[in-house]
Amino acid sequence: MSPIQDIQTEIDAHNDIFKNVDGNRSKMVKSLGSTDEASFLQQRLDDMNQRWGELKAKSANIRAHLEANAERWNRLLALLEELGRWLCLKDEELNKQMPIAGDLASLLQQQVHCAALQKELNEREQLVSSTLDQARLFLADQPIEGPEEPRRNLQPKTELTAEERAQRVAKAIRKQAAEVSEHWERLRANVVSWQEQLERVLDKLRELEGAMDRLELRLSEAQDVQTTWQPVGDLLIDSLQDHIDKTIALKEEIVPLKNEVRAMNELSGQLVPLDMQLSSITTRHLDDLNMRWKLLE
Repeated sequence: MSPIQDIQTEIDAHNDIFKNVDGNRSKMVKSLGSTDEASFLQQRLDDMNQRWGELKAKSANIRAHLEANAERWNRLLALLEELGRWLCLKDEELNKQMPIAGDLASLLQQQVHCAALQKELNEREQLVSSTLDQARLFLADQPIEGPEEPRRNLQPKTELTAEERAQRVAKAIRKQAAEVSEHWERLRANVVSWQEQLERVLDKLRELEGAMDRLELRLSEAQDVQTTWQPVGDLLIDSLQDHIDKTIALKEEIVPLKNEVRAMNELSGQLVPLDMQLSSITTRHLDDLNMRWKLLE
Protein backbone atom coordinates (compact mmCIF):
# COMPACT_ATOMS: atom_id res chain seq x y z
CA MET A 1 0.00 0.00 0.00
CA SER A 2 1.30 3.50 -0.89
CA PRO A 3 1.93 6.27 1.70
CA ILE A 4 -1.12 8.22 0.57
CA GLN A 5 -3.27 5.11 0.96
CA ASP A 6 -1.82 4.48 4.43
CA ILE A 7 -2.67 8.01 5.50
CA GLN A 8 -6.11 7.99 3.90
CA THR A 9 -6.92 4.63 5.50
CA GLU A 10 -5.93 6.00 8.89
CA ILE A 11 -8.06 9.10 8.36
CA ASP A 12 -11.08 7.07 7.24
CA ALA A 13 -10.73 4.64 10.14
CA HIS A 14 -10.64 7.38 12.77
CA ASN A 15 -12.83 10.01 11.15
CA ASP A 16 -16.05 9.11 12.99
CA ILE A 17 -14.21 8.77 16.29
CA PHE A 18 -12.56 12.15 15.85
CA LYS A 19 -15.83 13.87 14.97
CA ASN A 20 -17.51 12.33 18.00
CA VAL A 21 -14.70 13.30 20.36
CA ASP A 22 -14.29 16.77 18.87
CA GLY A 23 -18.03 17.39 19.01
CA ASN A 24 -18.20 16.50 22.70
CA ARG A 25 -14.92 18.01 23.85
CA SER A 26 -16.57 20.96 25.62
CA LYS A 27 -18.93 18.70 27.53
CA MET A 28 -16.11 16.37 28.58
CA VAL A 29 -13.92 19.22 29.81
CA LYS A 30 -16.79 20.94 31.67
CA SER A 31 -17.77 17.70 33.35
CA LEU A 32 -14.38 17.64 35.07
CA GLY A 33 -14.71 21.19 36.35
CA SER A 34 -11.52 23.09 37.17
CA THR A 35 -9.50 20.06 38.12
CA ASP A 36 -6.07 19.04 36.88
CA GLU A 37 -7.76 16.24 34.98
CA ALA A 38 -9.78 18.81 33.03
CA SER A 39 -6.63 20.76 32.16
CA PHE A 40 -4.83 17.60 31.12
CA LEU A 41 -7.80 16.49 29.00
CA GLN A 42 -8.01 19.89 27.33
CA GLN A 43 -4.30 19.67 26.46
CA ARG A 44 -4.69 16.16 25.04
CA LEU A 45 -7.70 17.19 22.98
CA ASP A 46 -5.85 20.22 21.59
CA ASP A 47 -2.89 18.02 20.73
CA MET A 48 -5.18 15.49 19.04
CA ASN A 49 -6.87 18.23 17.06
CA GLN A 50 -3.52 19.58 15.88
CA ARG A 51 -2.23 16.16 14.85
CA TRP A 52 -5.48 15.41 13.07
CA GLY A 53 -5.20 18.63 11.11
CA GLU A 54 -1.57 17.88 10.20
CA LEU A 55 -2.53 14.40 9.05
CA LYS A 56 -5.28 15.70 6.78
CA ALA A 57 -2.99 18.42 5.44
CA LYS A 58 -0.30 15.84 4.67
CA SER A 59 -2.83 13.70 2.80
CA ALA A 60 -4.04 16.71 0.82
CA ASN A 61 -0.47 17.76 -0.03
CA ILE A 62 0.46 14.29 -1.29
CA ARG A 63 -2.69 14.12 -3.38
CA ALA A 64 -2.03 17.57 -4.84
CA HIS A 65 1.54 16.52 -5.64
CA LEU A 66 0.31 13.40 -7.43
CA GLU A 67 -2.20 15.35 -9.47
CA ALA A 68 0.34 18.05 -10.34
CA ASN A 69 2.80 15.44 -11.63
CA ALA A 70 0.23 13.29 -13.42
CA GLU A 71 0.59 15.13 -16.73
CA ARG A 72 4.38 14.94 -16.56
CA TRP A 73 4.41 11.18 -16.02
CA ASN A 74 1.78 10.64 -18.69
CA ARG A 75 4.04 12.49 -21.13
CA LEU A 76 6.90 10.21 -20.06
CA LEU A 77 4.74 7.15 -20.69
CA ALA A 78 3.73 8.47 -24.11
CA LEU A 79 7.40 9.05 -25.00
CA LEU A 80 8.31 5.51 -23.92
CA GLU A 81 5.50 4.12 -26.07
CA GLU A 82 6.68 6.19 -29.04
CA LEU A 83 10.23 4.89 -28.59
CA GLY A 84 8.87 1.35 -28.44
CA ARG A 85 7.10 1.80 -31.77
CA TRP A 86 10.21 3.36 -33.33
CA LEU A 87 12.37 0.45 -32.19
CA CYS A 88 9.92 -2.05 -33.70
CA LEU A 89 10.05 -0.13 -36.99
CA LYS A 90 13.87 -0.17 -37.04
CA ASP A 91 13.83 -3.88 -36.23
CA GLU A 92 11.63 -4.51 -39.25
CA GLU A 93 13.91 -2.43 -41.48
CA LEU A 94 16.95 -4.42 -40.34
CA ASN A 95 15.23 -7.77 -40.88
CA LYS A 96 14.19 -6.77 -44.41
CA GLN A 97 17.87 -6.32 -45.32
CA MET A 98 18.65 -9.95 -44.56
CA PRO A 99 20.01 -12.32 -45.75
CA ILE A 100 23.42 -11.27 -47.07
CA ALA A 101 23.37 -10.49 -50.78
CA GLY A 102 25.38 -12.57 -53.23
CA ASP A 103 27.00 -9.81 -55.27
CA LEU A 104 29.21 -6.84 -54.53
CA ALA A 105 26.78 -4.12 -55.64
CA SER A 106 23.95 -5.42 -53.44
CA LEU A 107 26.32 -5.93 -50.52
CA LEU A 108 27.44 -2.33 -50.77
CA GLN A 109 23.79 -1.22 -50.69
CA GLN A 110 23.25 -3.30 -47.56
CA GLN A 111 26.30 -1.71 -45.98
CA VAL A 112 25.01 1.79 -46.79
CA HIS A 113 21.64 0.95 -45.21
CA CYS A 114 23.34 -0.48 -42.13
CA ALA A 115 25.48 2.63 -41.75
CA ALA A 116 22.37 4.82 -42.03
CA LEU A 117 20.60 2.73 -39.39
CA GLN A 118 23.60 2.96 -37.10
CA LYS A 119 23.58 6.73 -37.54
CA GLU A 120 19.89 6.84 -36.58
CA LEU A 121 20.62 4.84 -33.44
CA ASN A 122 23.46 7.18 -32.50
CA GLU A 123 21.19 10.18 -32.98
CA ARG A 124 18.48 8.61 -30.79
CA GLU A 125 20.82 7.39 -28.07
CA GLN A 126 20.66 10.59 -26.00
CA LEU A 127 16.86 10.62 -26.11
CA VAL A 128 16.59 6.95 -25.16
CA SER A 129 19.09 7.30 -22.30
CA SER A 130 17.48 10.44 -20.86
CA THR A 131 13.99 8.94 -21.12
CA LEU A 132 15.02 5.74 -19.36
CA ASP A 133 16.79 7.82 -16.69
CA GLN A 134 13.58 9.77 -16.10
CA ALA A 135 11.67 6.51 -15.81
CA ARG A 136 14.18 5.17 -13.26
CA LEU A 137 13.94 8.35 -11.19
CA PHE A 138 10.17 8.18 -11.22
CA LEU A 139 10.06 4.48 -10.33
CA ALA A 140 12.59 4.95 -7.52
CA ASP A 141 9.96 6.99 -5.66
CA GLN A 142 7.26 4.41 -6.20
CA PRO A 143 6.51 1.50 -3.86
CA ILE A 144 7.45 -2.00 -4.94
CA GLU A 145 4.66 -3.28 -7.11
CA GLY A 146 2.51 -5.89 -5.45
CA PRO A 147 -0.84 -7.52 -6.16
CA GLU A 148 -3.63 -5.05 -6.68
CA GLU A 149 -6.10 -4.77 -3.84
CA PRO A 150 -9.82 -4.89 -4.61
CA ARG A 151 -11.58 -1.55 -4.55
CA ARG A 152 -14.06 -1.85 -1.71
CA ASN A 153 -17.44 -0.17 -1.67
CA LEU A 154 -16.93 1.36 -5.10
CA GLN A 155 -18.98 0.92 -8.23
CA PRO A 156 -17.08 -0.40 -11.28
CA LYS A 157 -17.27 2.95 -13.08
CA THR A 158 -16.31 5.09 -10.11
CA GLU A 159 -13.55 7.55 -11.01
CA LEU A 160 -10.10 6.50 -9.87
CA THR A 161 -8.44 8.42 -7.07
CA ALA A 162 -5.23 10.36 -7.70
CA GLU A 163 -3.13 7.68 -6.04
CA GLU A 164 -4.81 4.91 -8.04
CA ARG A 165 -4.15 6.77 -11.27
CA ALA A 166 -0.52 7.26 -10.21
CA GLN A 167 -0.20 3.56 -9.48
CA ARG A 168 -1.52 2.66 -12.91
CA VAL A 169 0.84 5.08 -14.62
CA ALA A 170 3.75 3.73 -12.55
CA LYS A 171 2.90 0.17 -13.53
CA ALA A 172 2.69 1.12 -17.22
CA ILE A 173 5.96 3.08 -17.06
CA ARG A 174 7.74 0.19 -15.33
CA LYS A 175 6.59 -2.24 -18.02
CA GLN A 176 7.26 0.07 -20.97
CA ALA A 177 10.68 1.18 -19.69
CA ALA A 178 11.79 -2.44 -19.27
CA GLU A 179 10.65 -3.26 -22.81
CA VAL A 180 12.33 -0.20 -24.35
CA SER A 181 15.59 -0.85 -22.48
CA GLU A 182 15.70 -4.50 -23.56
CA HIS A 183 14.67 -3.75 -27.15
CA TRP A 184 17.19 -0.90 -27.44
CA GLU A 185 20.13 -3.05 -26.30
CA ARG A 186 19.06 -5.95 -28.52
CA LEU A 187 18.68 -3.76 -31.61
CA ARG A 188 22.05 -2.08 -31.09
CA ALA A 189 23.74 -5.46 -30.70
CA ASN A 190 22.01 -6.81 -33.82
CA VAL A 191 23.04 -3.80 -35.91
CA VAL A 192 26.67 -4.11 -34.79
CA SER A 193 26.65 -7.85 -35.50
CA TRP A 194 25.09 -7.31 -38.94
CA GLN A 195 27.60 -4.59 -39.76
CA GLU A 196 30.53 -6.80 -38.79
CA GLN A 197 29.12 -9.69 -40.82
CA LEU A 198 28.73 -7.47 -43.88
CA GLU A 199 32.29 -6.20 -43.54
CA ARG A 200 33.70 -9.73 -43.32
CA VAL A 201 31.77 -10.85 -46.38
CA LEU A 202 32.68 -7.71 -48.32
CA ASP A 203 36.37 -8.24 -47.63
CA LYS A 204 36.20 -11.86 -48.79
CA LEU A 205 34.09 -11.06 -51.84
CA ARG A 206 36.46 -8.28 -52.90
CA GLU A 207 39.35 -10.73 -52.58
CA LEU A 208 37.45 -13.29 -54.62
CA GLU A 209 36.51 -10.86 -57.37
CA GLY A 210 40.08 -9.58 -57.50
CA ALA A 211 41.37 -13.15 -57.86
CA MET A 212 38.79 -13.86 -60.56
CA ASP A 213 39.75 -10.72 -62.49
CA ARG A 214 43.45 -11.59 -62.37
CA LEU A 215 42.80 -15.16 -63.44
CA GLU A 216 40.51 -13.98 -66.23
CA LEU A 217 43.32 -11.81 -67.60
CA ARG A 218 45.95 -14.54 -67.38
CA LEU A 219 43.69 -17.15 -68.98
CA SER A 220 42.74 -14.78 -71.78
CA GLU A 221 46.40 -14.07 -72.51
CA ALA A 222 47.21 -17.79 -72.65
CA GLN A 223 44.20 -18.52 -74.84
CA ASP A 224 45.16 -15.66 -77.17
CA VAL A 225 48.55 -17.31 -77.64
CA GLN A 226 46.89 -20.62 -78.44
CA THR A 227 44.66 -19.06 -81.08
CA THR A 228 47.75 -18.02 -83.06
CA TRP A 229 48.88 -21.61 -83.41
CA GLN A 230 48.19 -23.53 -86.55
CA PRO A 231 46.35 -26.83 -86.27
CA VAL A 232 48.80 -29.70 -85.83
CA GLY A 233 47.62 -31.29 -89.08
CA ASP A 234 48.57 -28.16 -91.03
CA LEU A 235 52.08 -27.92 -89.63
CA LEU A 236 55.07 -28.51 -91.87
CA ILE A 237 57.74 -30.83 -90.61
CA ASP A 238 60.21 -27.96 -90.47
CA SER A 239 57.92 -25.94 -88.15
CA LEU A 240 56.93 -28.86 -85.92
CA GLN A 241 59.80 -28.39 -83.50
CA ASP A 242 59.03 -24.69 -83.22
CA HIS A 243 55.44 -25.56 -82.34
CA ILE A 244 56.59 -28.03 -79.69
CA ASP A 245 58.88 -25.41 -78.18
CA LYS A 246 56.04 -22.88 -78.03
CA THR A 247 53.76 -25.44 -76.39
CA ILE A 248 56.36 -26.26 -73.74
CA ALA A 249 56.98 -22.56 -73.10
CA LEU A 250 53.26 -21.91 -72.66
CA LYS A 251 52.91 -24.83 -70.28
CA GLU A 252 55.72 -23.42 -68.17
CA GLU A 253 54.12 -19.98 -68.18
CA ILE A 254 50.74 -21.24 -67.01
CA VAL A 255 52.08 -23.38 -64.15
CA PRO A 256 51.62 -20.49 -61.64
CA LEU A 257 47.99 -20.27 -62.74
CA LYS A 258 47.29 -23.52 -60.92
CA ASN A 259 47.95 -21.80 -57.59
CA GLU A 260 45.76 -18.88 -58.60
CA VAL A 261 42.90 -21.22 -59.48
CA ARG A 262 43.26 -23.02 -56.15
CA ALA A 263 43.37 -19.71 -54.23
CA MET A 264 40.26 -18.50 -56.06
CA ASN A 265 38.31 -21.65 -55.19
CA GLU A 266 39.46 -21.48 -51.56
CA LEU A 267 38.19 -17.90 -51.29
CA SER A 268 34.86 -19.02 -52.70
CA GLY A 269 34.67 -21.76 -50.08
CA GLN A 270 35.42 -19.31 -47.26
CA LEU A 271 32.17 -17.47 -48.00
CA VAL A 272 30.02 -20.50 -47.17
CA PRO A 273 30.46 -20.31 -43.35
CA LEU A 274 29.55 -16.61 -43.53
CA ASP A 275 25.97 -17.45 -44.61
CA MET A 276 26.53 -15.93 -48.01
CA GLN A 277 25.38 -17.50 -51.27
CA LEU A 278 27.09 -16.21 -54.39
CA SER A 279 24.92 -14.76 -57.12
CA SER A 280 24.23 -16.88 -60.19
CA ILE A 281 26.38 -14.55 -62.32
CA THR A 282 29.39 -14.95 -60.02
CA THR A 283 28.85 -18.70 -59.78
CA ARG A 284 28.74 -19.06 -63.56
CA HIS A 285 31.90 -16.99 -63.88
CA LEU A 286 33.66 -19.25 -61.37
CA ASP A 287 32.58 -22.35 -63.26
CA ASP A 288 33.72 -20.81 -66.54
CA LEU A 289 37.17 -19.97 -65.18
CA ASN A 290 37.63 -23.47 -63.79
CA MET A 291 36.53 -25.04 -67.08
CA ARG A 292 38.85 -22.83 -69.14
CA TRP A 293 41.73 -23.73 -66.84
CA LYS A 294 41.09 -27.44 -67.26
CA LEU A 295 41.05 -27.05 -71.03
CA LEU A 296 44.23 -25.02 -70.93
CA GLU A 297 46.23 -27.30 -68.71
